Amino acid sequence: MPHTDDTFTEGNSSCSIDIGSPDTVILRSCAPNVTEEEQEKVQEGNDELRELYINPTAINCTSPSELSIQTAVFNTLKERTLFSLGYSTAGLFENPKINKTTKEKISLYQEIVRLVKRRAQTNSEVTIGKERHAVHLMVLQSFSQMFRDMGNDLSVDLPEEMITPRSFGLIYEWMIEDKPILPRLGLLEVFHAAKFLKIPQLVSQCKHCLDHGFTEDSAAMLYFEGQILKLEFIHLEFLERVSKFFLTLVASKEFLRLPLNSVLLLIQSDLIGVNTELEVFMAAARWLSHHWPQRQRFLTDVVSSIRFGLIPPWLLIRLQKPNVTSVGVSRIVAQPIVRQAIHDGIAYTTTRLFYGTDREAFMQYLHKTCVKPPVQRTWIYDQNCPYHHRMQCRNTLDLTYEAFLEYLNYLQGQHRDYWKSLELVDASNVCFSCQAKKVELTKPNS
Repeated sequence: MPHTDDTFTEGNSSCSIDIGSPDTVILRSCAPNVTEEEQEKVQEGNDELRELYINPTAINCTSPSELSIQTAVFNTLKERTLFSLGYSTAGLFENPKINKTTKEKISLYQEIVRLVKRRAQTNSEVTIGKERHAVHLMVLQSFSQMFRDMGNDLSVDLPEEMITPRSFGLIYEWMIEDKPILPRLGLLEVFHAAKFLKIPQLVSQCKHCLDHGFTEDSAAMLYFEGQILKLEFIHLEFLERVSKFFLTLVASKEFLRLPLNSVLLLIQSDLIGVNTELEVFMAAARWLSHHWPQRQRFLTDVVSSIRFGLIPPWLLIRLQKPNVTSVGVSRIVAQPIVRQAIHDGIAYTTTRLFYGTDREAFMQYLHKTCVKPPVQRTWIYDQNCPYHHRMQCRNTLDLTYEAFLEYLNYLQGQHRDYWKSLELVDASNVCFSCQAKKVELTKPNS
């Protein structure tokens, strides 16, 4: 029969439970005459019960006061979850062997890059002229301010005069490549299109390539490419780089097709490489004579760019003789404005010779007469040219238009890098023209 008190009737001993504090549960033996050894065993049992009922790893540990251990048969168990007892899935894959067998997650960035480079799952179409380009809109929006301003239009038409199909393809390749390299062919198209699409990073890269990646001949070719693309007014500065390449350029058909502003830019430049200012005059005469009736009205602008003050006076006097010059040159020299420019040049050079080494007096004369001394050109020397001389040479040959054309014909037959072999006029004192003349004079008469 069950009892309602806290003692067990079975056996010769009984015990009671004393819950004195929230942290201690003490089982006291109620049997009389308990020895110390038996009390120690009881204490060990108490410790085991404490570990059994109080789980130190549980999230919500049950306090001893809630245990209410009854001695009766009606004792009940308070239902608790495993989580409340401290079990969880947090350390499920702590075993390193399990982690090694787990496949790593694919990087979202790398997967997007693969899709973009494969041109897979494109979501927009760009039409330029008759060509259509399937693209990822987010790629264009990542670099182009113009596409960002458009919003999320999935079909875009671009004007072919501002961006060509080839330039768009090159720009899109530049966008999706990690280390893009701009090709030489089409660079001007890309530069022009990048400015239209408002891609500042690409514009800067194109400008750097155009400013540092081209020699004189390549710069000239870039200008003519700009002519074809109708961009020559934007890229006139390419002609400003021409120096030693000038006479080779004059020997080409492209020189004859240059517009007036390009010709003036060349013949007004201090950098163009010539051996005498007469070569500049002959080059101008070659351009004017190509379409004389149409270009005659440009005579004033062209002649004012020739620095006649750099030509010896005896050569200027000889230039006016019709019997020693070609028909084309005689026609130009016969014009009043040209004759006046030649006379001004003769006056300047003879005055300079008059003052001789007294440079200070000569400069005072120029100041009084408000005459500006002409700026020197980049004087070059070609040892294979029969009329080229060194700076210190006193012997000068009469340069005729026929001799000038003959030298241009010689340049046309040389390899493409021949212009690089031209040296500055003061690089040496050896003048092959003078040496050849001395040899000719010392030959015995037959």
